[in-house]
Amino acid sequence: MAQLDGVAEPGRGRGRPPQLNRARIVAAARTLEPDQLTMQAVADALGVHRKSLNYHVSDRQGLLELVAFDAFDAGFRKVDVPELEDWRELVRRFAESVLDTLVRVGALIPYVRFDGTAGLSALAVVERIVEVLVGAGLRPGEAGRTLQLIASVAHTAARAILTADDDPIDPQAVEVRRTLAGNAEFPLLRTIAADSDTADPVRLQFAFDIGLVVQGLERRLELRARRARTPRNTGGQDQPAQA
Repeated sequence: MAQLDGVAEPGRGRGRPPQLNRARIVAAARTLEPDQLTMQAVADALGVHRKSLNYHVSDRQGLLELVAFDAFDAGFRKVDVPELEDWRELVRRFAESVLDTLVRVGALIPYVRFDGTAGLSALAVVERIVEVLVGAGLRPGEAGRTLQLIASVAHTAARAILTADDDPIDPQAVEVRRTLAGNAEFPLLRTIAADSDTADPVRLQFAFDIGLVVQGLERRLELRARRARTPRNTGGQDQPAQA
């Protein structure tokens, strides 16, 4: 997707309206509530014919994705990737930043797509994280898939936060307790439901998920290092194993 900010416009004569581009479309769309965001509404805000938008965005779905992308990328411009030696802490910080950025996107979060499209601000952060993970021993492809997994976990958590209606209690835990009320069976499920009756269960689950990602990466790197140290007998000669 083209850069949204700083889009160059060719020279225009005095008195002529500014050329329509994605930056102007997004700026106009930002003035509308998501449920009012339509092609016609944006065209009206810009004072142009609806068909004029089609060169830049084809339909309402594309328009919503364009605005969601801009909101997400704007949030990522504020992300500070610290110079940390511990890749584990860096992964946790990155995951928290993605979650917070998605929560700030708000009602447009269903239209955020992790499909390889990114602004320069997001690419700079991703490049930094990949560099650290590769330095820790992951292959570039593994580092990329790790970030995709983190993004998916953060996206799920952000949607849960935004749809919680400010209710700090886990509705699934409440339903399980109601189902098991007066039933002496399933003691472990009752324990899990009771433990889930805590403030901010979504963020607790998110921290648990990211912790598992970090531990899984640690285990992968440990096994790879162990294989590299273990000689392998091939053709009667010991050769180092490929990681």
